[in-house]
Amino acid sequence: MKKIALLFAAALILLSSCNLNSNNVENGNEVNTATEISMVYDKFTGSRQTHIEVVENQPVIVVVEIVTDKGSLEATIVRDADNDIRYEGHQIPTSSFTVGLDDPGRYTLNIKAVNHAGSFSFRWGK
Repeated sequence: MKKIALLFAAALILLSSCNLNSNNVENGNEVNTATEISMVYDKFTGSRQTHIEVVENQPVIVVVEIVTDKGSLEATIVRDADNDIRYEGHQIPTSSFTVGLDDPGRYTLNIKAVNHAGSFSFRWGK
């Protein structure tokens, strides 16, 4: 019984020293305001999240600019009220595009990178 307790204690110590939600940015510059989230970096592994509010009869256009030199970048924009995915991108290449958000409510923008070199920019306004 003592061996089990010691093994359990050792496992707890090891797990408590691990960072399960790691974010690693090398040589990065980040902007996060009420109408923009953007980063330029040599390498980024991690995630970012922000929210976009859409008011009745005032659609929002999200202007997206991605530069992918290497690695992987994913992004989603989901309407919180009904979990409706308004945009979903995987392995996003270098590109520029817009995403229209017409329905009122709060939207969650999630960005996830794995060894991504380059940049991303999501800007919005009415």
